[in-house]
Amino acid sequence: MLFSVLTKGGLLHNKHVCHQSVKLLFRSQAYSTKTVFDKQSIQFSSKHLKQALQKKDVVFYQAPPGVRRTFNWMYISAGVQLMFWGNLASLAYVAYAVKDGDTEDAPVVLAPQGKRIAIAGGLVGVGVAIATVMCLYPWRYIDKLILLKGGTTARLMTHARFAKSHQVKEYPIDQLYCKQKVFTGVGKNGTDAIGTKSSSSHIFLNAKGEKMAYMLDRKGAFMDSKLFDGLWYNSHQ
Repeated sequence: MLFSVLTKGGLLHNKHVCHQSVKLLFRSQAYSTKTVFDKQSIQFSSKHLKQALQKKDVVFYQAPPGVRRTFNWMYISAGVQLMFWGNLASLAYVAYAVKDGDTEDAPVVLAPQGKRIAIAGGLVGVGVAIATVMCLYPWRYIDKLILLKGGTTARLMTHARFAKSHQVKEYPIDQLYCKQKVFTGVGKNGTDAIGTKSSSSHIFLNAKGEKMAYMLDRKGAFMDSKLFDGLWYNSHQ
């Protein structure tokens, strides 16, 4: 028995040890019970999901409301950047001038065409780079994650607007993985980021063979965050 360690000679010491042992025992049992309930919950959800997938597609994740408006403004901003840098490049091509000589009173003349083209091209490149970065974010931001009927394929729908090849992507479920757990037990839905308020709420979902990951938002609606982790969490990938 647990209390058989008590003796007259070391009663106080052994009593302290005994209390510590009891605490550890109860903690271990509580953790074990919690783990069992979590496993049973996942098994229950998995069973119902499997039954649903035999009949229809299932929306497994939905991005937070309002992000579409944010991305529309982002696309508009990208367009403004292109116009700004394009006009600057045009101005540089038609008006960039240099001194015709080394003296202070040397006349200013239009720069050689090659130099004007190089400067204009550089300015256009800056504009394109900024606009591309601004567009890449919505192109990899998942609006919906849908498990297709049959349960072997996942469809990722992004906020890409002008590149249809990026709007909808389909992958075998076993080709996707995530190095972060969605379920944290923090917040109303148990999916809030752990740490300071400045911590990113993004979760990165990777596809094997692709260098750039997709993004999901912890503030979005997950059908079952624990089941999501069971399907795709793999920290060793």
